[in-house]
Amino acid sequence: MISFFKFDFLITPYVIGFIYFFGAVIIPFVVLFFAKKYNIKLDSPKLKFYMLVAFLICELCWRIFCEFFMVYFKLLDVVN
Repeated sequence: MISFFKFDFLITPYVIGFIYFFGAVIIPFVVLFFAKKYNIKLDSPKLKFYMLVAFLICELCWRIFCEFFMVYFKLLDVVN
């Protein structure tokens, strides 16, 4: 418990894993929200393909963003 208050034990790497899964679930809902907000009709196959590509790019960027912070905190563990 004392190591927690002295910041010898970092909780952020564990929290980032939760944040990643939360964001990965929320991203599809955000994409659909904006599609409905701007009255985008997903009738054409071309538009469905573009939405799928946009979704995959968003998920990939989210993963890279979270991995960056995981690597950063693992480097802090190695240095200390």
